[in-house]
Amino acid sequence: MSSMPSQSWWPLVGHEGWPPNIKPSPGDFVASAPAQLTFFFIAGAAVVIFALPWAIRAAVRSKNYTPLLVIGSGLLCSQLEPMLDMLGHLHWAKNLVPAFTNFGITVPALIPLCYVAFLGLESYFCYFVIRNGAHVQHFIMMLGLGIVTDALMETIGINLRVYEYYGVQPYKFLNFPYWWGFINGASFVTVGAILAYAVPRLKGAHKLWLLLAAPTGMMFAYFGVGWVHILAHNSTLPVAVRWVATTIMMAMMVGWMFVLHHLVGRPQSLPAPHWTFWRIFAYGKVTPTRAVRMAMWQKMCEEGGVRPGDGIATNPEDPSQALVVGPTIVASGASPLPRRHEVSV
Repeated sequence: MSSMPSQSWWPLVGHEGWPPNIKPSPGDFVASAPAQLTFFFIAGAAVVIFALPWAIRAAVRSKNYTPLLVIGSGLLCSQLEPMLDMLGHLHWAKNLVPAFTNFGITVPALIPLCYVAFLGLESYFCYFVIRNGAHVQHFIMMLGLGIVTDALMETIGINLRVYEYYGVQPYKFLNFPYWWGFINGASFVTVGAILAYAVPRLKGAHKLWLLLAAPTGMMFAYFGVGWVHILAHNSTLPVAVRWVATTIMMAMMVGWMFVLHHLVGRPQSLPAPHWTFWRIFAYGKVTPTRAVRMAMWQKMCEEGGVRPGDGIATNPEDPSQALVVGPTIVASGASPLPRRHEVSV
């Protein structure tokens, strides 16, 4: 018998044990073999197959190990999946090939490469945009891109019956709850911001700290900003209140883009490349050749009013031309990193 006195009159106190809205895994459904194989490639395997040679070439030819470290960081970040499945109320089909079990949930083998593709490679593209000068609207565009790509991938997986979201899931369309798009999309941008700050500051073996960028950035977005929804989602609060908490969280994720811009973005008073939502999508997803990308970059710089001497890279794909962004902490007797623009803090 519990020694805790009855608190039934207080609405925030309820029965102990499993959180009230969580249904223990596994799900009671199965996924077909074609569905599993299709989602394996859509969720990340295809992207990783194409990206891995690029990352290896960068390491071998240019001694640029950042792409490989970011891929490794995304892989490490996949260890967070079972905790998020439990707190977000996700069930996998019960016949998937297993990878590992934690929090009482067995994560399928298709998930690690999904994290590499999204928390690794999509976050790397966010880092690319930020390191080359991003205004606040560009951070919001990157959030929007994250929402769209996450929703596209997940809508396919859900409707292939590889997994499902159960219980109350606000803002659901085609079985995908769009609050997930906001919290995941913000995670991609947060990891990109961490990379933009850390990459030029870490030298030699210290660059191994980049392996922590994805798990740290994702957890900051989920629990540093998304806590309003996560707490309500696993509470006994009325459904209407949980919808309100979800809405507040989604608005906070947009506000978080302003904070990230304030920390590592290009001040609005200084010229920056003129990204549009289409260009942010096209540059990283569909531009086939370097010549096409460079032509797009030149046009964006012209439209953004960028002139020689503004500090913006002539070749954005050359890491040595990247802006050094974010606040600089200078120890006594040390020299700060050279700055390519005034910080926005």
